[in-house]
Order: sequence, then structure tokens, then C-alpha cells
Amino acid sequence: MGIQYSTAYFEKLDLLEILYAGQAALKETLPTHSVSKSQLERFEQIEAVITKLNKEIRILELNIIQSVDSK
Repeated sequence: MGIQYSTAYFEKLDLLEILYAGQAALKETLPTHSVSKSQLERFEQIEAVITKLNKEIRILELNIIQSVDSK
């Protein structure tokens, strides 16, 4: 079970890295004086996914710690 948690953990970390890179790239392309509604929505969607993914990573961390402690 610990290996499944570890694999999922690192997969989610990789995905998080990609999302942060995409968010940074999008932020650089956004003009500072005017942002279209679709650009703002895309940015907010990425932020929401990052938040959700961070929560999932924290849960996996707790599961990994618990599985190690129980051995």
C-alpha cells in the first residue's frame, strides 16, 4: 500500500510542477492593464486545480506517514 501512495504522491507532484509552470507562463502573457474574461477564467481554473492538488498531496503525505508509522 505504501508504494501506491508513493507513486501517486510523486505523480501529483509532477502534475503540480507542470501546473505552476503553466500558471507562470500564462501570468507572463497577461497584459497588466487589461485582461480578457477568458484569460482571467483560465488563470482562476489553474489556481483552483493547484489548490485541489495541494490538498490531495497533503492527504497522501499523511497516508504515507501513517503507513510508515504502522510498520
